[in-house]
Amino acid sequence: MLRIIRSFPPLGWVLIITVLLIGCTTSTTTENPRPVSIAEINALKLESSPDLKALQRALGYSIEYYKRLPTDQRFQYGSFEYSPEEMIASHQHFLRILDLPEAERLEKLQQDFLWFESLNEKNQAFFTGYYEPLLEGSLNESEKFPVPLYGVPSDLVTVNLSNFDEKYGNGILRGKIVDQKFVKYDDRDEISYQNSLQGRATPLAWVNNDIELFFLQIQGSGVIELPNEDLYRVNYADQNGHPYRAIGKILLGEIPREKMSLKALKEYLYDHPERVQEILNYNPSYTFFRHIPGDGPLGNIEVPLTPERSIAMDHRLVPKGGLVFYETNLPSEISPSEEILQRFAVVQDTGGAIRGHGRADIFWGRGTPAEKIAGPMKENGRIFLLVARKEVLNTESEISTTVAKR
Repeated sequence: MLRIIRSFPPLGWVLIITVLLIGCTTSTTTENPRPVSIAEINALKLESSPDLKALQRALGYSIEYYKRLPTDQRFQYGSFEYSPEEMIASHQHFLRILDLPEAERLEKLQQDFLWFESLNEKNQAFFTGYYEPLLEGSLNESEKFPVPLYGVPSDLVTVNLSNFDEKYGNGILRGKIVDQKFVKYDDRDEISYQNSLQGRATPLAWVNNDIELFFLQIQGSGVIELPNEDLYRVNYADQNGHPYRAIGKILLGEIPREKMSLKALKEYLYDHPERVQEILNYNPSYTFFRHIPGDGPLGNIEVPLTPERSIAMDHRLVPKGGLVFYETNLPSEISPSEEILQRFAVVQDTGGAIRGHGRADIFWGRGTPAEKIAGPMKENGRIFLLVARKEVLNTESEISTTVAKR
């Protein structure tokens, strides 16, 4: 999601917005996420939308995720640790609260849940958006569709350095074996313009040009409309191990920083075909895909993403599948009045450019309408992590045990 996704990236691998396109780093405050008092929660305008079916569906997907996990896995909220079973119970408690009248619902959310604010170095949150591209393609090579969309090559080797020594942490290397030596894998130039993967990787589909493939790789997933109008969904599977470099960096002299966006980059590339190879090769990272039948796209916890209700955050810092409440604005290009968004959502994705606390990427859906919102979205706001208090879960567990014995 690269957005986005997903062995290391959501849908997501790397995204469509300025931060991703130009590159950035973030730092965090000393206490992060920051515990939030009930008085502060009272000051928030919590969502009271009657249409919560999409949120309920997204929470159900997270519950499915927790059911797949080993029982000894833990999720950290401040000084508290939660098991998968407790995370399920927390989500189920939240779902019951959604059925309450509005006034009682808001009171229970304040009293029964711990709230933590995730803050960036500016003591706020920064939001971007991503979407699922829809592009034309074919399962067969043709004059109209000459560019291959590769599955994972058979000779791509992934090495987890922690298997050798703990001092390496959880570092991952990707490469290939040549003459009994582990070496770097092919970069974008070798794959795209020297056809180095012929006979080593199987194309899943074929698309019309390198520009569309490049931006599909940035999003990390997408849907290909075949000549017979069938839809063929692909999702991030792996990448070549080379670092992601934002092509916007080398175009800052051509495109003003304040106008940098997916649309601006695409327009520049189509207007300057003689520079396409040079510009795309600036980013040596190359994404490989897998075919996903059924619902999607899938986030990094392998569940379908839900528009507005699924977000990507830093998987190293924020509990996967966890509940959040976010508050931000729609881009001025979409809403001149800068409509305020206040939504409960679920952390179901991550991304190569999503680093640090106070950094979130909102999934907006599929195709052009979603692209129009996601593309220009670069907004400040606030984001809170929520989990049911231990005493609430313990009380419910005791009640359930008592009822079962009767």
